[in-house]
Amino acid sequence: MSISVIKRLNWLPELYDIERRSQDYPWTESVLRSCFEDSHYESWGVFCPNVCGFVITHSVLDERTIMNLVVDPACRGKGYGRDLVRQVQLSAQQHQQSVWLEVRASNTVAQALYRSVGFETIAERADYYRTADGSEAAVVMRWISANSAQ
Repeated sequence: MSISVIKRLNWLPELYDIERRSQDYPWTESVLRSCFEDSHYESWGVFCPNVCGFVITHSVLDERTIMNLVVDPACRGKGYGRDLVRQVQLSAQQHQQSVWLEVRASNTVAQALYRSVGFETIAERADYYRTADGSEAAVVMRWISANSAQ
């Protein structure tokens, strides 16, 4: 079992490499990098010992949105994604925020992870994500902290 550490994340060039290896339709390097230049975004990485996954969130008032959560394919299945989501929940709880996200309808593994840590499905957005043969729906999910006023 490897030991991992979750910590606040600043821009690292290897994040784009992880993004490209992990996504069929990765963010561009400039879009990814821009998230580290805006004060409304907060990011964490999982290190074991090098960065092997990251999450990017965007906050406005009492809502935080998971914009991107990526774990390097070579590091999947070790709980790193769950650790990153729990870090987001901890931060949101401290700021009395709900957490929102959209996930591909076909990504049932991610949906199961989110449900296992308390997210609920709120809605579906048709034709939201690009696919090789057109598009697919996004499942909109939300987590509300037990001590949130919502």
